[in-house]
Amino acid sequence: MRTAKWIIGLLLLLPLNAMAQATSCADDEFWKIYKDSLPKTYCECTYNTTPFAFPIDTVLTEPVWFSATMNDIKQGISAYWFSEDSVVMDVYAFCISHRPAFSMIVAPNRMYEMPVEEINKRLSELPGSAEYLKNLEPRMHVYTVHGGVGHVYCYPYNQGPHSTCEKALELRSWMTYVCEETENVYRLPANKIPAKGKAFLRWIHKPEHSNLKCKPADIRLALDSCDGQEVGRTTLTDSLHVYVFDSAMLVDARSAGRDVWVHVSHEEGIVGRLCYYANPKYAEGASDINESTCLGKTLTVNGREYASDTSFIEGVYVDRDTLLTQHVTLVFTEPTPIYDTVLVDPKDLKRGVVHNLTGAVLFNYGDTTIDVVVPNQCTKRYQVTVKDPTPVENVDAEQKGARKQIQNGRIIIFVDERKYNIVGQQID
Repeated sequence: MRTAKWIIGLLLLLPLNAMAQATSCADDEFWKIYKDSLPKTYCECTYNTTPFAFPIDTVLTEPVWFSATMNDIKQGISAYWFSEDSVVMDVYAFCISHRPAFSMIVAPNRMYEMPVEEINKRLSELPGSAEYLKNLEPRMHVYTVHGGVGHVYCYPYNQGPHSTCEKALELRSWMTYVCEETENVYRLPANKIPAKGKAFLRWIHKPEHSNLKCKPADIRLALDSCDGQEVGRTTLTDSLHVYVFDSAMLVDARSAGRDVWVHVSHEEGIVGRLCYYANPKYAEGASDINESTCLGKTLTVNGREYASDTSFIEGVYVDRDTLLTQHVTLVFTEPTPIYDTVLVDPKDLKRGVVHNLTGAVLFNYGDTTIDVVVPNQCTKRYQVTVKDPTPVENVDAEQKGARKQIQNGRIIIFVDERKYNIVGQQID
């Protein structure tokens, strides 16, 4: 209770402190009176700040204090950190606070996000009325854990740096990249390629409504430069299925010092995320999948439908950097033909004859294969033979057994059991 009264008292004095317009703690009467109770960061927080504005793109060499507005903070934060050291972002509602309202710790070469809902929840826990809080100017203290140097990007939630051919972000394992623009290009430097060439990409898109499907992303790989030789292509349709790099290609690229460029494109108006993982782990215990059904039906494996014979190794995402692999073999059995013979007069055939069992229109004598396909039912296959019902009379009265017929639009001469064409050549 005593602590609460002290904080309220200080809050009431803050406007007086602002009116004094001191430029440093040396001129700050508030500091002179309460310095034994104020945090050691009070002076830097109050007088040594840089105005905050999205986006931030800077190299951090020493701790920095930013002064922000509540509108800035309430946009949420997506923070990218390229360094071998961790970085901390402490957000203070008041410079008199001994503890930040909330903190974000970004591990080396990682991206960290805090959505708007989470920030609003944290801010709602602060003392004071909503009208008073909306006029606050929060402070952000950004510093590395061990004094290291790094490149920091800071954007509102669901936004990120546009990575282009001219200014491509490096692919770092475990890093998540917000893809707001319809096309982004990332570079995997040859010296950062895993020695064994083991790596994969994952695409994440969360629809606005649960009844909608996630939107896909097209992935294209190029060697040496942004528009170099294409060495891979795929479409990632969901966050379960991943793209596993060709390990031999990566090993060769690493040995030859050739960078790999990753193009990511997607539908306009959506925001997705690309995740890159090197040296993945593999879960055990998954059984191989061997399934069969009739042609015409579909088989579903890990959320994807298949309608034709296929055999492949399926890689699906489990958690963090872990994949589950399965050997999948799917067989779709061909239908047994149903034979049907139709006798058609030549004058009717010229106009086309409808085959009643299939609905197909036939215009020629001979054999025709017709598949009747109904969604999610076994396909029926008909072998239809169209014949002329009226064979021509014998053409050689002196030679017994000689006759002619028209088959498949051709004149055939029969002599006993032998067949000849119109020039006298025997045929099978």
